[in-house]
Amino acid sequence: MRIERFILWIGLILLEACSSPSKSKVVSIIGIPEPKEWILVIHPEGCKTCLDSFYNELLLLPMESPGAIVLVAKNSKTLRLHPFIENSPIPLYLDEEKILIQKGVVQMTDQILLFRNDDLKFFDILDYETALKEIK
Repeated sequence: MRIERFILWIGLILLEACSSPSKSKVVSIIGIPEPKEWILVIHPEGCKTCLDSFYNELLLLPMESPGAIVLVAKNSKTLRLHPFIENSPIPLYLDEEKILIQKGVVQMTDQILLFRNDDLKFFDILDYETALKEIK
């Protein structure tokens, strides 16, 4: 009996570990109040010039865009100085404790992730224009 429970427990852990992250998992971890069509998770690492250009493009999104943006970063002075942080046209959430990384939803090497229902796409910061095309 104990062996069967142990095997079942291990199976559930493996199933959870093998399942790909989904939009609903991000919603539950970050606490986004209303369901969105898409969630763009940005781990601001890499080319700073590209990040600034990406943020400037995101500022141009219409206010009725059916999405949300999550930044996996500390609320630093540099981050606060960017107009995108203060004037985001759509809901913006900060994951200052990097919980998405701790929970395994985002890897340390990930830069841009686009969640749509059960679909997940990865983008490099150098290819941010492709990510923009996906959400427009």
